[in-house]
Amino acid sequence: MASSSRAGRARKRAAGQTAPGQDPVVVETPIIQIAEDDPKLRKIEYSTSYNFILDELMNRAVNHPILKFEEDTYEWDKFNKFKNMGLLQHRVINWEWLAEIGAKQDVRELLGERLIYAMNCIEPQYVELVLEFHSTWYHKEGKFEQGNALSFSFGRKVYEMNVPRFAIISGLYTEEEVRRPEFSTCLRGAYTENRKYSVGKRELKAFWESISDTDFGQTNLISTVRNPIYRYVLRLLATTLVGRKSGENKANWIELFVLMCRVQRREFNLATVLVDSISRGRRGGDRARLDMGPYITRIASHLGVLDVYRPELLHRGPTTAIFGLEDLQKAGIASWEAPYGWEPLREGPPVQPRQRGPVEVVEPQQEAEPSGVQQPPQIPVQQAGRRVPLPVPLTLESFSGAEF
Repeated sequence: MASSSRAGRARKRAAGQTAPGQDPVVVETPIIQIAEDDPKLRKIEYSTSYNFILDELMNRAVNHPILKFEEDTYEWDKFNKFKNMGLLQHRVINWEWLAEIGAKQDVRELLGERLIYAMNCIEPQYVELVLEFHSTWYHKEGKFEQGNALSFSFGRKVYEMNVPRFAIISGLYTEEEVRRPEFSTCLRGAYTENRKYSVGKRELKAFWESISDTDFGQTNLISTVRNPIYRYVLRLLATTLVGRKSGENKANWIELFVLMCRVQRREFNLATVLVDSISRGRRGGDRARLDMGPYITRIASHLGVLDVYRPELLHRGPTTAIFGLEDLQKAGIASWEAPYGWEPLREGPPVQPRQRGPVEVVEPQQEAEPSGVQQPPQIPVQQAGRRVPLPVPLTLESFSGAEF
């Protein structure tokens, strides 16, 4: 009988439950390839059979067999929305420029090493894999340890996993790190509805109005943020972890959540941020761009996909570039006159640092109007020393991975 009870408890823990009084348990969920004979797991239907790997480059990426979804399916609808979209060129941090104006250390301390690694994703991107991943991506929102919280396909093989497992294959965390209690209990995101370990509109609104000249609303323009370093971080998030072609000057909830956590020194889960970024709605169309390609390649590499689908037989997308000086000037972040440092810090309300521990666990609560809002600490802006003008933006070829 005792043995049976232990087995029952083990089954419950494997289903994502935690015994009372214990820290959250990260379930050991394997990366699952969907088998045709397992009715419990997700299936994707295709219009053609496919039992071999191509040994030549297709004339058009959209004709690849891994993209031949059955008509009128979830995957087919998404593919038709994305198939005419080019891939987005992601742009990363210009460490050379930051070093020249004496701001490199300030930015490193604000971002932290893990976020720097996530934003510095410079993997090549491949059209076929990006289209397949986005067309098959499925996220059960609000789930975390559930074994099928996330699913997607590479090479017609479907992978299902929980968020901790995804954190590992995305390269953001190690196996040891996802087993620590703080991985499951730190902040996961900002949402309109109440969720455990998250913040809501009230906190996001209070933070925005402490750093911006305008009220919080549906359109929060990055150009209204008073501190140019904060503007810089928000623009970089819009070209990396939350990449998009249009609306780069508009801060969305994901970007504001990340900046708020870093400014206020609150621990947050970068894997859930990546999941939310991938799960964002995309409008489609030939004028739009399909993002997250470098991150998708990183995931595919961890799963061994590129050992089967050789890169030279796939259509390559734009190479990641450095966020150049001219782009920074147009965004109102860098000055147009030598020595091309930060734009001046604009005046705002008196700033008081928040008194907060290193980790804050936020339980669901009712939203309330902010009262006595405290201001976040502002990073002092160092004006640049003498500097030779850069005639053209930097390119990826001049980038040195040694910065990381």
